[in-house]
Amino acid sequence: MSPEIEQFLSGMKKTIEEVVIPNLTDRFAQEQAGIVAASLGFLGLIQDKAFHYELLENQEYKRVLTDVNDLLNHTSSAPESITDITAKITEHFTRDQVGDPTHLRPYKFIRASNEVMKELLCEFIQQQPQMSTELRSAFEALMKPFFKAIEVRERSWVKALGFDPEAEQQADIADLLYKDGFLNIDKP
Repeated sequence: MSPEIEQFLSGMKKTIEEVVIPNLTDRFAQEQAGIVAASLGFLGLIQDKAFHYELLENQEYKRVLTDVNDLLNHTSSAPESITDITAKITEHFTRDQVGDPTHLRPYKFIRASNEVMKELLCEFIQQQPQMSTELRSAFEALMKPFFKAIEVRERSWVKALGFDPEAEQQADIADLLYKDGFLNIDKP
């Protein structure tokens, strides 16, 4: 039997709270140790969800970049500079294809792919001033629900830290990540 990561984190948190903090005489040191203990508690709550969080984001970035690419490839009013970005996306998708079994990839691969896709999306966003009014409206219509979903998920992810004054109104991250016992992603 091997102990769960959550048990290790819980044990460290308990040691800091019950042994270290009571034996510290400096108030600042006690406060800092309390922050470390709270961070360990937070990590214990989310550590088993990090891979699925990144996997869900991977699928969502692929979906939105595919939709943006389709939108821009089917319009004659797309700025010339966008062609470079769509080519970068096509090239990126040769390494992390939309239909790939991404769930079998290492966490670091998925995380790195997500960072690349975020940068590519930022490049599209920076091109908005050069877009026609019609194209910009269509682009923004794709972006609004995408970014709203990210905001909801990120606020739920850090809910346990207690910094969000509306934390009680936030869903638990597990409720957003999973549906009917499976990761909440659309099948390709």
